[in-house]
Amino acid sequence: MKSIETKASNAGRDEACTNVLHSAQFAAARDSRNRRVPGLCTRNGRFYAVLWADRGDGRKGARRFPLLDEAGEPIRSLAPAKAALDGLKSQRHEAKLPKAGRRPTFADFAAQYLGMASTLAKKARTVNNETQALSRWSAHLGGFRLDEIKTPIIKSYAETRQRKGGCELGGRHFDAAHPRTVSLDFVALRNVLRAAEDAGHLDALPKFPKIAKVETPRRSLISPAQLQSLLAGCLATKADGAPLTKNGEQLRDFLRFLAFTGAREQEALGVRWAHVDFEGGRVFIGAPDDFEAAAFSIGTGGTSKNGGSRAVDFNPKLAELLRELRARRAPDSSFVFPSPQRGEKDIPAKSLRESLKAVRAHVGLPKFGFHHLRVYFISYAVMSGVDFMTLAKWVGHRDGGVLIGKVYGDIAKDHARRAAANVTFGIAAVAA
Repeated sequence: MKSIETKASNAGRDEACTNVLHSAQFAAARDSRNRRVPGLCTRNGRFYAVLWADRGDGRKGARRFPLLDEAGEPIRSLAPAKAALDGLKSQRHEAKLPKAGRRPTFADFAAQYLGMASTLAKKARTVNNETQALSRWSAHLGGFRLDEIKTPIIKSYAETRQRKGGCELGGRHFDAAHPRTVSLDFVALRNVLRAAEDAGHLDALPKFPKIAKVETPRRSLISPAQLQSLLAGCLATKADGAPLTKNGEQLRDFLRFLAFTGAREQEALGVRWAHVDFEGGRVFIGAPDDFEAAAFSIGTGGTSKNGGSRAVDFNPKLAELLRELRARRAPDSSFVFPSPQRGEKDIPAKSLRESLKAVRAHVGLPKFGFHHLRVYFISYAVMSGVDFMTLAKWVGHRDGGVLIGKVYGDIAKDHARRAAANVTFGIAAVAA
């Protein structure tokens, strides 16, 4: 609720309701018997509360508060105005009255938020994603001030973003957004409003509307034969004998690493040789750049998706791969997957997606992505009988395996049935 300061020095008396602020006058509110109603005044048919409160500079004086109903519309009748006045008095008693003065516009405060140290401490990709989301919000909200952002405005954004045929925001066209994309935009908005709350611009966050959840469709898993064809395609050649992709060998190594660790794309690209513990038989995923693998390690810091790091124990294929890669290690790089264009700098490969596009088109798997190999790893670990808690630690889930059990439960059941069929008890069949 936005506050309006009075200009009267004798505020608190009836005269406070008769000063001219704009083109109309405030008048003392009166009941059906023409009796003045203390604490209420009207202007242009709407009601305002007049309360003795902090003016925002440490001094107290009479302040006017426009009275709004639950839908954010001006109150224009006496009974609800009295109820709203009582509510403001309760807020005053609890020191929760709206702050004096005008709140910043959303666009202005969003720019401040993006420059805050707490925001800049986030990963570069996170900051970039938030910047894009907030630019869309700024285009939608226009000149709305922070305290004017209510549930209907937020809901209208969600409906606009999911509109069939797309929408125009800030002079740009956006295709219809998936509900999950809108949910991520909500996260960015909520982060800004929480920062505004911490800065004293808001007393409470508005209620966010619910986004209809879309069930994840069932997908067929990539098979070992398909993975094998992708690995072979990495080393394929064109009709003229030239390599299909100049980074084919590194892509082949990378695909195997993802399949044998369950690491995410960017996590895997950041792995250094110092993160590989050959003696202990494990590789650390998402470890800080200055981390060196040791027999024991403590702490939780890291650069993975959830802000931590984890260790993946060697399985036979992973151990074989890392020993192979160590034998071919580039002597001038500390990264397991160094950048082919690193020059004198020691930097990891930025992306192998262009090489992947060429290979998957060659082998006829146009929808294959790096994340398929994370699913591949989890699926075969489940079928190999790895308990969900251990597997959750390997892939960085903090729920102790709940999500894995929910998503991969069918695989576990099918594998258990096949395993049960092979159980023998060493006794002859009992005759009927």
